Amino acid sequence: MPLAYTIAEGAAVASFILYPRALKNTIENLRMVLQGESQGSLAASARKLFRNYARYLVDYAMFAFLPEDEILKKIVSFEGKAILDEAANRGKGIILLTAHLGNWELGGLFLNSLGLKINVLTSKDENPGIDEARTRYRQRHGIKTITVGASTPLSSVELAGALFRSEVVAMLIDRHNPLMGNIEIEFFGKKVDFPAGPFILSKMTGAPIITGFVVMEKDGYKGIIEGPFTVANDIDGAARKAVESLQRNIAKYPCQWYNFDVCVKVSGLDGLLPKSGGRLINDEI
Repeated sequence: MPLAYTIAEGAAVASFILYPRALKNTIENLRMVLQGESQGSLAASARKLFRNYARYLVDYAMFAFLPEDEILKKIVSFEGKAILDEAANRGKGIILLTAHLGNWELGGLFLNSLGLKINVLTSKDENPGIDEARTRYRQRHGIKTITVGASTPLSSVELAGALFRSEVVAMLIDRHNPLMGNIEIEFFGKKVDFPAGPFILSKMTGAPIITGFVVMEKDGYKGIIEGPFTVANDIDGAARKAVESLQRNIAKYPCQWYNFDVCVKVSGLDGLLPKSGGRLINDEI
């Protein structure tokens, strides 16, 4: 495995040349998080981020073949078990919000091992092969993929059904997606648009919202659960608290934030911000 990491990190260095726009976008994201850092320091952090992402890809490939119990040994610590239990005991399902931070796929597998049924909300990829590969990966571990599109903006019936069965609906929210509506929230000092869909869904169903992340620490991974954030009549308030959790954890692990687009849509700008120059990462919601 050390050899695989070494080879992957070499490929990460090559990515600086092959994906210049992705590198530029990464530095802009880091500039927002690491405010006041010099250009040289931001470039060094970007290099570390690319190397971390290469290690993530090695682990992702490895987990496709390892037995589940061997995979779960990679999670060496877990913060927030009581929060997860509290949310599950409400019996209304759970809406789990996360980001392209650390190893989000491992998070679904870990929660599934705790006896929770996991549904991952994702947008259709331009490459059908990527869709098929990640769906097979999840199915192998008992995780269901729900794909959204223009004709079914929230796949509302399927999502509500999962919550009514006390299951978990998980989604990534650190990329702008027009299918889910917008809600403007301050994020690292900027007003940006986040998807309103999960908060509307929480209000409709009564399902609590939690945030969850699985991040690399030393030779293993650490699970983090925060919340719950309950939506009653104050959608904006719950959304702010969830985004604050997102911001707090990205600030702790900025070199594990694998968002190769320029963050989410910044309010007041026309259209989406520039996309990355390569398919380094799956475009999931």
